[in-house]
Amino acid sequence: MKVTFIGIGNTLAGDDGAGMVMLRKLRENIGDVNGVAFLEIPGDLFEIWDIASGTDSIVFLDAVAGTVAGVVSREKTLPRAMSPSFHQSDLCTVVESLASIYQGEFPQWTLWGITIDPPQTLGEGLSDVVALAVERAVSEITALLQGDGLPVGRNLIKV
Repeated sequence: MKVTFIGIGNTLAGDDGAGMVMLRKLRENIGDVNGVAFLEIPGDLFEIWDIASGTDSIVFLDAVAGTVAGVVSREKTLPRAMSPSFHQSDLCTVVESLASIYQGEFPQWTLWGITIDPPQTLGEGLSDVVALAVERAVSEITALLQGDGLPVGRNLIKV
């Protein structure tokens, strides 16, 4: 079974880069493993179309809207954190749209999000509270992958 981890976000927009940072840290933790791919989507979410045919499962990592910054969430319907970004689309809506026109079975997927306060200025780096949440999320994902498995839809992913 092939799983693709996809980091989404704009690292030039502070906390909006949380998904990209999660992806990079997860890649460091896991390393090169057969059947595991790591991809970045800094812009057009419709790039998912090109990825879907080459994987069984997708784990999206992204900054999401929330009332308190720094909360780790795992769902399929998390709202997009509207911030300075190249993709002002809601990830879940894009994926559901692509799945509806996909021929065959669309890959199972899930979204791991870190809630953020939308950045007011452009600049590299995560706030302390979001950086801590990224560390927690990456540790939890790594532990699940190396333990009982990471649930992604009907699939259970282990490395």
